[in-house]
Amino acid sequence: MNTPYSPSPQSDRVDPARAKAAIVEKLVNELLSSLPSAPQGLDADLTLHELPQSSTNSQHSYLFRVRDEAQSKILVSMVPLLRQLLRERSVAVREQKLEEMVDFLAGRIVAPTADETTMAQRLAARHTRMLREFGGFTAEQLAEINGSRASNHGALANNWKKRRQVFAVHFRDEHGLTQEVFPMFQFDHGRPIKVIQRILELFGDHKTPWKLALWFTSSNGWLPGQARPVDLLESEPEKVVEAARQEASGSSI
Repeated sequence: MNTPYSPSPQSDRVDPARAKAAIVEKLVNELLSSLPSAPQGLDADLTLHELPQSSTNSQHSYLFRVRDEAQSKILVSMVPLLRQLLRERSVAVREQKLEEMVDFLAGRIVAPTADETTMAQRLAARHTRMLREFGGFTAEQLAEINGSRASNHGALANNWKKRRQVFAVHFRDEHGLTQEVFPMFQFDHGRPIKVIQRILELFGDHKTPWKLALWFTSSNGWLPGQARPVDLLESEPEKVVEAARQEASGSSI
């Protein structure tokens, strides 16, 4: 059962300025951690302090404490990219909150029919079977497997996801908490299988993560013997790509 969305009481609200400062600090650390070759002695864990806001200036200013001149130069060069990322992250957070509110209101207004409830139960059972058969990595596990030194343990997997090298699905664990996992069939010794990216690019945004997972793990009429794409990723990758291309183009068998 979904945990209902509930707006936080006034006393528990997070100060917007502090929240924004935390986002800025996280973005900078992610950028530093993703550098291909950081200078010797570079410390990606920076400390950010919000400067007092003047009565004539509505904008927020932040002070970063850095270890050396090399680190300072890197930060200065990243300012334009940081502004862009901060705008994108702010938009993403607003959209996520809006979706949560819509889901909450829709759940209160629209009661599912008996058929819809049955369909949802069957779909949930398929999700569970998929994860039991193939398993899934968390972002933290992938960082550990690959020896990532990023301070943000989710940076590596999230970077792969942004590049459509892999995808992740969400599910509720036994404690009712939502978890994000990356189906294991996408990886070889913890690294993304190259053919996965080609397939994800073909589908684009036309399939949700769970529809992708079920596409990979269900019988496919475009493959020999109606095999599952997941079973041919290593032995017949080109046939799997072609099956994805046919479905993405809307072809019928």
